[in-house]
Amino acid sequence: MASLALEGVRAGYRGRPALGPVDVALSTGVYALLGRNGAGKTTLMRVMAGILAPLSGRVLIGGTDLAACPEAKDQVAYLGHRAAVSMDLTVRRNLEFWAALHCADPAVRAERLLSARETFDLDPLWERRAGRLSRGQLQRVDLARATLSAPSVLLLDEPLTGLDPVTSAQVRDLIRTWSRTRTVLYSTHNLPEALSIASDVLVLKDGGLSVRNDLIAADTDAYAVRCDGTWPEDVAPSVPLEDGRVRIDVPDGSTIGELVAAAVASGVMVLDIDRISVDADAVLRGILEDHR
Repeated sequence: MASLALEGVRAGYRGRPALGPVDVALSTGVYALLGRNGAGKTTLMRVMAGILAPLSGRVLIGGTDLAACPEAKDQVAYLGHRAAVSMDLTVRRNLEFWAALHCADPAVRAERLLSARETFDLDPLWERRAGRLSRGQLQRVDLARATLSAPSVLLLDEPLTGLDPVTSAQVRDLIRTWSRTRTVLYSTHNLPEALSIASDVLVLKDGGLSVRNDLIAADTDAYAVRCDGTWPEDVAPSVPLEDGRVRIDVPDGSTIGELVAAAVASGVMVLDIDRISVDADAVLRGILEDHR
């Protein structure tokens, strides 16, 4: 069963549809959401989180209709463009408030607060007012806030915005960890970032949502190889290229050096090797360009 599913969802404001119909089912893993500014990425996430009611259709969390069972919202955490914290309270008071909102058991609350404090390195900020924090520091606090309900679905709207490179790398590692047991959907304008972390890419365009698995495949570790002889298919499958070379996709756990060594050991002379690179920006422009 999908952790998060949308069935015939149309959404918009003041009764005017701006999105849909959207049909999608997301299970455990990381999904990157791409789209132009104004395409409706934030609207889509607000509907998924139960903040904005759809004009039609259903949002299901673990098979439960969000409209029929609002309690299912506790299984969804949403991180938007603005941190959901009070600027007049300290980081500690903010997180204590959210922890109490999501969990009645004092021992569990304390455990979750400690975990969030350690995971996001909040000790130096713990007693500081949120209004005195930088954009990146606020983002760390809001990420900590989003995890306090122990959600099964995490909706992250540009979560790396404002973060320094070290913290960005840590958050990417966290997203990979979360994806083993949770559904993580995050929006970004950065295709290379999406390809480095996501198992699937979702593209929002003209009100519709499509899954683009081919983008993940395009980022495979691939090489163009020229041989004096025929590339041995038992070493790795090959695809002929127009210039007489073959494309070799390196499987996980292997390197091109290992594959070439195996090919040479089988009696084939490898003449040259070039890595096949993907112009991610050009790919993204092609996907998102307006229909003429």
